[in-house]
Amino acid sequence: MTTAGPIMRGRPRHSSIDQAIMGATVRMLGEVGYQSLSMAGVAATAGVGRPALYRRFPSKRDLVVAAILDLTDAPEPALPEDTHGALAALLGATAEALARPGGMAILGSLLTQEARDPELITLFRERVFAPRQAVIHALLQQGIDAGDVRPDLDLEVADALLFGALLARATLGEPVDAAWRDRVINQVWKAIKSMGPVIK
Repeated sequence: MTTAGPIMRGRPRHSSIDQAIMGATVRMLGEVGYQSLSMAGVAATAGVGRPALYRRFPSKRDLVVAAILDLTDAPEPALPEDTHGALAALLGATAEALARPGGMAILGSLLTQEARDPELITLFRERVFAPRQAVIHALLQQGIDAGDVRPDLDLEVADALLFGALLARATLGEPVDAAWRDRVINQVWKAIKSMGPVIK
């Protein structure tokens, strides 16, 4: 999935430096949170100079959003052809992303910044959440077009039922394992699956 990122400036980037910066940012977000994270601290932790960091990311906001994208930038799983199976695969991929070290702590740290830095949250939603939400909506729409999802489905509500349940479970500290995800998928599927053509 392609998303917008910071504009490249100056000399070509070195992947080893990029990896060090991303790793340091994610680690510090999990340890100290967004508010206490600093560009100088990231540069020191990554073992790079501040000019190298600022050439890549002009602000802490850009740096953090890029780090979150890097953390969640796994290839989309191979999706089964049936809508039920594809939704289960995407829910599993999302659960794995949240289960990575510091995943929930980082998400919570960012969301607490809405009053202090609304532009950060807007950027986070546009670059991280919106593209993934678009994938879910497209998948559900394909299901509608194929006739296995009810045609009057509210895509936003279905999305919230599936992935909101996952976030709520993770927030409570309960395991988001395959068995629990299957329960969620199967329960939601009962509500969204097509009942077949209406005979008049």
